[in-house]
Amino acid sequence: MHQRPPAIDDLRSAIQSACQPQNVHRIVAGRQAVMAMPREWVLQSIEQTVAGCLDLSDDWQYRRLLELAGQLDDDLVRRFVAIGSRSDDENVLEAARDFQK
Repeated sequence: MHQRPPAIDDLRSAIQSACQPQNVHRIVAGRQAVMAMPREWVLQSIEQTVAGCLDLSDDWQYRRLLELAGQLDDDLVRRFVAIGSRSDDENVLEAARDFQK
């Protein structure tokens, strides 16, 4: 019996919780919610979901996203670093450099 993947809205909500708040407990809870979802499904869905729910020109959200991606997959980190590397914002560029491997 196959388990149905979570709803995209659940992923969106977990990503927002992991990346937008200033409160560490909410960030950790969001990360845990993402990590509890089926990994392959998250990896297939995360980039499109992020594009619709986060402001990657905001260095706080961008840095939290890179931290979350680091828990998921090194290739995902590289793809998100490439996005930040094209930013005009020095803080976003710094975050991208910090996460280059």
